[in-house]
Amino acid sequence: MINVELSARELTYLLLSLRKYEQGLMAQEEEEMEDTATDLIFIQSLSKKLVAAKEAK
Repeated sequence: MINVELSARELTYLLLSLRKYEQGLMAQEEEEMEDTATDLIFIQSLSKKLVAAKEAK
């Protein structure tokens, strides 16, 4: 496990950036989705972990 310290502002920016990337991946055509499914899964997982960490503070 790796610990990273982020300010509240940095965490918010990171979450917004991940959300924008997630939306871009979800907007792609279904044929292309097969290539990006792994990225989407990781982004969603990371976002959930970051939100949980933000709420825990």
